[in-house]
Amino acid sequence: MEAHGGIENWKNLKAMNYTFNRGDKNEIHKIALEDRRTRIEGDQWVIGFDGDEVWVSPDKETYGGNSARFYHNLLFYFYAMPFVLSDPGINYEVLEPKEIMGKTYERISIKYNSGVGDAPEDEYILCYDPESKRMEWLFYTVTYFSQEPGSNYNALNYTTWKETEGILLPETMTGYKTSGDTIAEKRYSNTFTDVVLSKEAFDSSIFEMPEEAEIDSLIQ
Repeated sequence: MEAHGGIENWKNLKAMNYTFNRGDKNEIHKIALEDRRTRIEGDQWVIGFDGDEVWVSPDKETYGGNSARFYHNLLFYFYAMPFVLSDPGINYEVLEPKEIMGKTYERISIKYNSGVGDAPEDEYILCYDPESKRMEWLFYTVTYFSQEPGSNYNALNYTTWKETEGILLPETMTGYKTSGDTIAEKRYSNTFTDVVLSKEAFDSSIFEMPEEAEIDSLIQ
């Protein structure tokens, strides 16, 4: 975390704003860093998390995705690595170094205590450069929909970084499928622009659920 700007620097921030570029569509993401309230503005919909409920305006049908609750903090979590891994309820294990696409990385396994977050069975393996200490790969499982431990990992390659307010944040993340322990086909490449970090909090009203909005509940 020190190699990415320092955990104390991160903890002093209260607001994050960025534009996520998905093909020819852009989304504006706003996150209250102290409590992770969220607002995502798409072309025809808005997803919000007010601290209790995830809501979609005007409704879930307009959003059209699998689950707004699953999506509301998905990109933020990947984007704010490794700082989100300082959250409470996380267990760490140092793994043996491993070669990935011709380069050897140090590795840390991340698992969660029972009941932490919406998907406590998720697992991550953070891979970082042994000299610079910057993370370059993240392997992860997705268990939100099954709520059961998974063995198939996806991979993210953090290719370029940009410093904002002393914090290194990724400009580009490239997703890959894996085959066992091997990187397989490329899935996508996403970019993030217009990044703003601030010590000033957002106006709380932006996270409040509009009257016409629909709640997207946690899958049980």
